[in-house]
Amino acid sequence: MNPVGDLFKTQVWTLARHVGVPGVIIDKPATADLVSGQTDEGDFGISYRRADLILHWLLLGHRPEEIEQLGFSTVEIGLVRDRLESTHWKRKLPTVAMMSHTAIGEYYLRPVDY
Repeated sequence: MNPVGDLFKTQVWTLARHVGVPGVIIDKPATADLVSGQTDEGDFGISYRRADLILHWLLLGHRPEEIEQLGFSTVEIGLVRDRLESTHWKRKLPTVAMMSHTAIGEYYLRPVDY
């Protein structure tokens, strides 16, 4: 179960502050710790605060041209769109090993599955 999987990073930070998570944890830059000084935002090329706003508008179906009118650059929008499209596989459940003819999602689809 992933109780915060549907939240943007900025929403997780807000929730964490609300429930009393220490600021030192919330404010620590996300990093894979592969290189000293490297941060996820630095690698991404845009702050999560700006990326979350762009993602919000993209997910509501707004076109890049419309989002530009809100003060975001073509480059920023492209970074978020590219990341969204290149990580689509992460939002799909893993394949179920078919041990029967009723493997939901693989063989048998309920009306709610499609």
